[in-house]
Amino acid sequence: MRKFTRIQKRLLTTIVVLCILACAMFGLRQNSITNIGYSAWTYLKYGLIQYPLSSIGNAVNDFANLWHAYDDNEYLSKQLAEQKNYQTAYEDERNKNKQLEGLLEMKGGFGDAKTISVSVLERSSDSWLQTVTISAGKKQGVEKNMLVATSDGAIGLVESVQTMTSAVQLLTSQHLSNDIAIKMSLEDGTSVEGVLQSYDTEKKAYRVSLFDNDAIVTKGQKVATSGKGGNYPSGILIGEVKDVSLNDDSIISTVYVSPVSNMKSFDYCLVIGKEESK
Repeated sequence: MRKFTRIQKRLLTTIVVLCILACAMFGLRQNSITNIGYSAWTYLKYGLIQYPLSSIGNAVNDFANLWHAYDDNEYLSKQLAEQKNYQTAYEDERNKNKQLEGLLEMKGGFGDAKTISVSVLERSSDSWLQTVTISAGKKQGVEKNMLVATSDGAIGLVESVQTMTSAVQLLTSQHLSNDIAIKMSLEDGTSVEGVLQSYDTEKKAYRVSLFDNDAIVTKGQKVATSGKGGNYPSGILIGEVKDVSLNDDSIISTVYVSPVSNMKSFDYCLVIGKEESK
């Protein structure tokens, strides 16, 4: 009997194994083989192609969305800043209109008195409570020692006059060049007169001396011009009584009067003089 060589034995073994595998695979259903192959290809394609591409696409979309969000935030920030600017401008214009309306109403109450509407041209920070420059001078009929008032009341006296402008010394100046003749209506129906002499920086009030030191003066009483001094009419509000200083005999020595509320900030005012001759 012929013996197989070693190579033949190995070849025969390989053929037998292949036949067994062929029979096993033949025994499997066709759809199962198809599903297994499809699943393997699907996983392979997803892991090597679709997932990396999808991740890259998502990263690109996230970056694009982030960029758009940044642009939107920049736009909204600019819009918000513009809105604040518009609001500030609106408030400023509304305040100016309110001042003009108040001056127009005030101007109508002076009858034949000379009134000149002006705007503030300059108010230095170094002399904020001392002087301002207004937009009217000799050409508009401004004269020295005319009273200058806002819609709330008196704020200063004309100190010097140029052709088209004038310098106004505020009543809060530490060195008033002229006393202001004032009048105060009392609760009993009478009135008392006096002079506004200076401004007390500590009390932030005018110092007023009365001609009748026995008068009964209370806080909150109105103080106005008397018209008996200076180049301006009576009845222009100066301020309200803030405090009363008494001497040892309980007699009034000094009355402190708070300035009008808009003394520190105004854009428009009236220059007021004595009644014009007809």
